[in-house]
Amino acid sequence: MENQRPKEKILDEYSWWKVHCYYTKLRAITFIEEFIKNFQRIQWSDKKRVIRETCFVLIIAGILTSFFYFVFLFMWLVTS
Repeated sequence: MENQRPKEKILDEYSWWKVHCYYTKLRAITFIEEFIKNFQRIQWSDKKRVIRETCFVLIIAGILTSFFYFVFLFMWLVTS
């Protein structure tokens, strides 16, 4: 039987930054799913309320999109 060394673990796969980014991505996806579910629960009977709720949802979605864009842009800049 040959003298086999155990395979060395690639430390980059287990880095703190990659693990943190992975779990942040999972939390972001869960948050977006819940956000969409809440949007689907809006009562559509009152026209003014629909317009107000739709504007509110679009503003929040824009803020979140910008936030996650800058977070992932920063992550890309740091890792490249």
